[in-house]
Amino acid sequence: MSTWPHFPKLRFPNGLDAQGFLARYWQREPLLMRQALPGFENPLPGDELAGLACEPDVESRIILEQAEQGPWQVQHGPFDAERFAALPPSHWTLLVQDVDKHIAEIGALLDRFDFLPRWRIDDIMVSYAEDQGSVGPHVDDYDVFLIQAEGRRRWRIATDPRAPMALIPDLEIRVLRQFQADQEWLLEPGDILYLPPGVPHWGIAEGACQTWSVGLRAPAWRELADDWLAQVAERFTPPGRWQDRKSAPASNPAELDQASVQAMRAVIESGVAAAGLDAFTTWLGAWLTEPKLNLELEPPAPPWTEAEVISALEASQRFERDGRSLMLFAAPLALDARDTQESHHHVSLFANGREHALPAELVPLISLVANRRTLELSEVRAWLREPRARSLIADLFNAGHYLMVDVEDC
Repeated sequence: MSTWPHFPKLRFPNGLDAQGFLARYWQREPLLMRQALPGFENPLPGDELAGLACEPDVESRIILEQAEQGPWQVQHGPFDAERFAALPPSHWTLLVQDVDKHIAEIGALLDRFDFLPRWRIDDIMVSYAEDQGSVGPHVDDYDVFLIQAEGRRRWRIATDPRAPMALIPDLEIRVLRQFQADQEWLLEPGDILYLPPGVPHWGIAEGACQTWSVGLRAPAWRELADDWLAQVAERFTPPGRWQDRKSAPASNPAELDQASVQAMRAVIESGVAAAGLDAFTTWLGAWLTEPKLNLELEPPAPPWTEAEVISALEASQRFERDGRSLMLFAAPLALDARDTQESHHHVSLFANGREHALPAELVPLISLVANRRTLELSEVRAWLREPRARSLIADLFNAGHYLMVDVEDC
């Protein structure tokens, strides 16, 4: 795709705005939004999506509802042209994950969801289905906005909280054993169906169609705790081993005495207590921006000097963010006495798992860098007088976050 598509502004129904949507529907009730993206034109032809599924670093699947091996067969990419040519005329679906990261232009659609924190948005998954294609009735553990991009798809949902959730056993995908819908709609291009977590749903293509799923990220508490506590064990738990310099022999050798239990627990909890808000923020920012292995950036080789990077920005007038670039920032909000004093004076920019600690006066620049998909010279020119700002831009460029723009395209 050589030009950035123009995506319509998101329009909520029934006089709602973003605040009203969050107060009434977000994580509470499904919402059908007719022509939420009015005049939407699909910028991603089906053959280009199929070509993307042939790339080795792209996560893709084909779901066959009817196959010789049985229903709901899953095949994993990368695929080749011969595989697509051999597919049946109906009842199959191609799913391609992280399309926003592989095609940065598609990622521009996510700006329409800026009423949500950026860290909550996972990816845009694109589903191309031939007639009657689907992935079966299923339940997601996260919020999703189902955008009809091309053709028509009929969605059925079950809103009864007592709806059965048992799955068909021995399948690679999660398909509900029973599904009884109580609402259904036929979606056309520009329509969006919002579903909170836990709502059984089933979308079936009526003719060839393409659906974009904006999936939200909802980390599991166990997943968070597992990684954070591993950090605590590595960085904050006291070194050494258990010691007990007893002065009297054990009265009951098989007893796990309460003094030992409490002593062990106290040492372990001291590690958690020693890890303050600053350390937790640093870990969380890096954790949330850590990319998948197939989505790592490609730094320029050899690295450019700072002067070369700034000269290139001045010549081209802007850099474009790579679609795989993930950035968040944390302003200096340290409120915990256990945090270092330095944490009160710097802002942390997290970029694909790496923390950049910068002076707090650079917060406006950091916010600009983290939020924008382009780095416009006109918006950062004044900052280029700051050595730390110049160094940051060069560091991000050399890490692969920014791509050159041809001068003739400016």
